[in-house]
Amino acid sequence: MKTIVVSIPEKDENLFSALLKKFGYKSRAILSDDVEDKALAKWINKGMETEEVSEEIIFATLRKHGVKI
Repeated sequence: MKTIVVSIPEKDENLFSALLKKFGYKSRAILSDDVEDKALAKWINKGMETEEVSEEIIFATLRKHGVKI
């Protein structure tokens, strides 16, 4: 099984949900904030497995991945 993540306008959520349901696919709506939180948690967990890193490198990496500081 594969997962596809699609960003759609909130106003079109019902249309896409109905379409997926009609074809027998499961769907789940998540907010973009939830996606960002999950990605940040993943980066933190990955970082916990490595040596200590300076604050400058942390902020540079976050900025590189689109986190607004």
